[in-house]
Amino acid sequence: MANRRKQEINYDNVLSVRAANGALQRTFDADVIQSMRYMATELTLNSKLPPRVALIAALHGEGVTHTAVALGLTLANDTGTNVCVIELNWWSPGMITLLDPKMLTATIGGKKSRKKKELSSPQTNGLRYPGLAKALSGEVSIDDAIIHSDMPNFDLIPAGDVPIARRPAIARNIALRHMIDQLSTRYDHMLLDIPAIRATSDSIVLASLSNACIVVAHQGVTSTTSVQKALDDVKSLTMLGVVLNKVSVSMPHWIRSFVPQE
Repeated sequence: MANRRKQEINYDNVLSVRAANGALQRTFDADVIQSMRYMATELTLNSKLPPRVALIAALHGEGVTHTAVALGLTLANDTGTNVCVIELNWWSPGMITLLDPKMLTATIGGKKSRKKKELSSPQTNGLRYPGLAKALSGEVSIDDAIIHSDMPNFDLIPAGDVPIARRPAIARNIALRHMIDQLSTRYDHMLLDIPAIRATSDSIVLASLSNACIVVAHQGVTSTTSVQKALDDVKSLTMLGVVLNKVSVSMPHWIRSFVPQE
């Protein structure tokens, strides 16, 4: 039994996002990469993957950011095309928390909140990740907002901070569309991380910056009704598929090893 369990781990399928200096940022396990690889292969072989793809969800916490980065990393690694994941979720940004192991979740006053560990390293201060928001406001250039990985063809752009009152305006600002158009000249594929569709109407506007969308749903949590309503809200966009996230399979691992996963 122990030998069989060891055989299940395929380290060739494990991929990591690393900062340009080589520091480990995030590792995605074999099961995640295998699923992303299957989707990417199907879309690219059938020429269904357009330059801009929005990843959306009905509700908050479905795993959109995790899926967007994992899919982008897999695309860049497997196809050699230039890929960028752009976080447009100013309502609940999660890219930096996902990528930076120094970002901690602390409990303050009984409530969970993101709190950055205070270190002197320039990698962990706010200037290290100015985000798309500061590029849109002109405080930094778009090049300063990009997080370059150690892969020459894979970049990420976090959302940055936008006050609540300004979020509807920035979502509809022509400057955002122009910046996305500008970035389109640099990358073959851009994956747009969109806030939950049912959480804000601004999500529909942001999703319209793409050519097509992929829906992310949390198995056993998101209802079919919620997903259907989200699909109705973006029905003008081409639907590429649905990612069922955090799937739980009640099957022993040694039996799963005999079941084709693709």
